[in-house]
Amino acid sequence: MKHFGLLILMAFSCLMNVQAKSDPKDIPNQLIRNLHGGCELHTVDGVSSYSGYVGTGYYYYLDKNDRLYINPAVDVKWGEYRSDNGYSMKTTSVAIPITLGYKLFQTDLIAMDVYGGARYEQILNVEGNDYPSKVNTSQLGLTGGTALRFFNKFSINASYYYGLTSLFADGTGKTTSFNFSFNF
Repeated sequence: MKHFGLLILMAFSCLMNVQAKSDPKDIPNQLIRNLHGGCELHTVDGVSSYSGYVGTGYYYYLDKNDRLYINPAVDVKWGEYRSDNGYSMKTTSVAIPITLGYKLFQTDLIAMDVYGGARYEQILNVEGNDYPSKVNTSQLGLTGGTALRFFNKFSINASYYYGLTSLFADGTGKTTSFNFSFNF
């Protein structure tokens, strides 16, 4: 699984070297403009838990009409996981989602995008894991969702995440989540 993480990190670094359509001087402005925060309401083997996150990203437009894009991002996450057997733990992690998106429409008032892609997450710290198995610190999954942007100033995003890896080394703890975020 660490090879998948290395592959995602290599892809992310390659994307950072791609010449974006916009001026390279715009990268810091976009990183500030794309600050976001949100929450995940996730399920681990049928038990609901939560995570919060903050992050930023950059949009590389792939067409001349600025509709098709790749969005590499980075999120700092903290969360709590619970199981139906009473086990719980708290984590701190860094996630790197890389999504391909398409702008369905845009007016002065509202815009709507759809997107999907992969997310690699590296769990940096685990507190209070009383489950009998160790935590898989490298997580990989697929995500897809939609974003509504208002007045070209802020957006509300909703997405679904499906974990391809198990949370625990013994193969238990399959994670899925609904994600909601607010972007500035």
